[in-house]
Amino acid sequence: MASRHELPADVATAFDRVPEADSQFAALPADRQAAWLDWIDRARGRPARAARIDELVRRLLPSAAVTEDEVAEPVGPPPERYWWLWLVLLLLLVVGGLLAWYFLTRGSDKATVPNVIGLREDAAAVRIHDRGLDVLPRTGTSNRPPGIAFAEKPGPGTQLDKGQTVTIFISSGRLAVPDVTRLPLTDAEQKLMANGFKVEVKRVGSSKPKGIVVSQEPVAGVSAVSGTTVKLTVSSAVKPVVVPRLVGQTQGAAVAALTKLGLKPVLRNVPSDKPVGTIVGQNPPAGQEVDKGSKVIVKVSTGTSTTTTATTTATTVTTTTTVPSGPARVPTVVGLAQTPALRRLNVLGLRPTVVYVASSQQANKVVAQSPAPGKTLPHGSRVRVSVSTGPNPQPATTIPTVVGQDQATAVQTLRAAGFRVAVLNRPTSDQSKDGMVVEQQPKAGTSIPAGLQVTIFVGRFTG
Repeated sequence: MASRHELPADVATAFDRVPEADSQFAALPADRQAAWLDWIDRARGRPARAARIDELVRRLLPSAAVTEDEVAEPVGPPPERYWWLWLVLLLLLVVGGLLAWYFLTRGSDKATVPNVIGLREDAAAVRIHDRGLDVLPRTGTSNRPPGIAFAEKPGPGTQLDKGQTVTIFISSGRLAVPDVTRLPLTDAEQKLMANGFKVEVKRVGSSKPKGIVVSQEPVAGVSAVSGTTVKLTVSSAVKPVVVPRLVGQTQGAAVAALTKLGLKPVLRNVPSDKPVGTIVGQNPPAGQEVDKGSKVIVKVSTGTSTTTTATTTATTVTTTTTVPSGPARVPTVVGLAQTPALRRLNVLGLRPTVVYVASSQQANKVVAQSPAPGKTLPHGSRVRVSVSTGPNPQPATTIPTVVGQDQATAVQTLRAAGFRVAVLNRPTSDQSKDGMVVEQQPKAGTSIPAGLQVTIFVGRFTG
């Protein structure tokens, strides 16, 4: 039973005004008292609470209809009215019905994206068109056979409005070679074979821990056909060798010095005004650390300064030993094939920038140039050359980076990526760049149709 001091202040004040109600409340069972006080506490706002206290007092006053002989049921608080809750439920039912009607009546405008992965491009397109959807094919690298869909966006089962587009990715039959350098040989082999490549291992001396992959060929990122052999150079943990200075020595002395260090001399005869048999150049340069067993290119003077023309297995190799150093007049190259056009600019000391453009003209033909012919430019200025991709170009492939590689490695890397290669020589006074790629056009990272030409400019030391 609630004592006087336990009553809320406003309830106690009301009982002070009507002592009869106070006496009746005190006579109620404890549970009824608690029910009344709880009912009052649930009132929202001060006016509502005051009204409930008045209702309590009114219910507790003696009723004239009850005689002294009758036993009245202990009075309790009136029941709560939750009519507003029923109204909310009714509104929710109405809204739910409207939403169901909306989605059911729109069902005919929806289509489910079918699963076309593994189908040929034409069959995949037909299946998607049958659902009332449009198709956008894109070519990408995958271990699937060429022409097979290997992914789609959005994925199978997605609900779309009819007429929306589904992008399907068609395999080019080529894969991006993963980067396995710095990995243990076992991990590198597993990663390559999991991507569909074969592995060939060559062990060399290196300061790297034993069994670590030092380099790979093709390099990471190059697109190659599934089943291509990736050559791994693996460290045997032998310390590297410092290349000695050979320039000025005789051929015999240079060969003996390299052989003693466990290096392999590669002799190349070059025209020079130095005595016959004198070493006039080397690559790598003196002081550079290389693995034991590495090749060192040794340039041996033939005692003549005759200009020579060298050819390799690349599409075109032109050696130019004399380049004007002054201003040059831009020649006309529009209408020429790419290689003769670039050679004409190169011999004048101008630097061509190759950009492939869509054109109905024959592939590899120059269709535009900038600046226009006849303009005089300083030595080393850039000339933009727009080259046709041809009427039916192949899917685009990203050009790998070969700048800094030797000529043979660069040619092999580009061919492995699916490109034709042209080689043009560029004079250099830096001996360390002799025989190395100093520029490539188009530049690395550019995406062009497979089968088109990439031109590399190889440094030739002029002393």
